[in-house]
Amino acid sequence: MSDTDVYVSPTRVPATTALVLAVVGASVMSWSFVNGISAALDASGTGATPYIIAFLAAAVLVVAALVISIVCLARGLARGIALVALLVSIAPIVAVIILRIGATA
Repeated sequence: MSDTDVYVSPTRVPATTALVLAVVGASVMSWSFVNGISAALDASGTGATPYIIAFLAAAVLVVAALVISIVCLARGLARGIALVALLVSIAPIVAVIILRIGATA
């Protein structure tokens, strides 16, 4: 191994993957939610269907990040990164629940 090689601990890979999935999923969920509402309320547009599909795909990424981070915490793999990934993946789920409760009140 030379000085230029970078060593990545194999225990950090799943937790880092969960963190990346959570950040990408949360970002796409917020983007598609805001733009989807605008598209749904705009009568001249093509509709909100592409934004709904993007939102659901991002929700799948967030749920996958949630599962991976819980597995990493249970196995004790990179607990710090897994905890951050868990918190980031829970945030959009809580936001959707709050918006749903607010819409019915």
